[in-house]
Amino acid sequence: MVIGMVASVVAAGIVFAVGGYGVDEVMPLSVVAILQAALWTGLLGVPLWLVVVRGVRWVDLGWGATFRDAWQGLGIGIATQVAVVPIIYIPVLLMADDLDVSGPARDLVDKASGGGILLLILAVVVGAPIVEEIFFRGLTLRALEARMRRRTALVVSAFVFGVVHLQFLQFPALLAIGLICGWLAQRDGRIGRAIWAHVGFNAVTVAVLLLETPAG
Repeated sequence: MVIGMVASVVAAGIVFAVGGYGVDEVMPLSVVAILQAALWTGLLGVPLWLVVVRGVRWVDLGWGATFRDAWQGLGIGIATQVAVVPIIYIPVLLMADDLDVSGPARDLVDKASGGGILLLILAVVVGAPIVEEIFFRGLTLRALEARMRRRTALVVSAFVFGVVHLQFLQFPALLAIGLICGWLAQRDGRIGRAIWAHVGFNAVTVAVLLLETPAG
């Protein structure tokens, strides 16, 4: 995470200097994607280093999937977003019904138009689930399992997954999908269904917000 954050800061400095963007200026989606890719240098770079330099196999990180993983994972991810997340937020919304839980995601979607929509889908629906599952469920969860009980490792890994997104209002939803993806990874011994569940979870958010966004 530190490597990814440092890379993001460096990339942001270069982008701001070259593009002439201000701190408070709304940046185009292409720039946001560059900063996201910089963060992934840590999340994907460390597992890749382990494979190339330390002789760890991708299968040791849980890589692998079947056709059944795809449709089952998608169903679980969609169900989590559509049914589980709203239930989790009932107490929160009862206390403060003016909270905009989808704010950060909406800000991202609002920047997408034309080719930007494809870039958004590739980054949020495809790239993020693959990279984050390799790091958090393939590497982090397994490392924690070697040092603590499986259930404790599951909870800790999901908590870390939620915290590192730095989105306070979205933390309950992130914790929920982190727990579900971690449970799938533990149950299956691979991260195939977890990746597809993550894809389905993110896809619902992007699809709903794109449909809500006025054309043009």
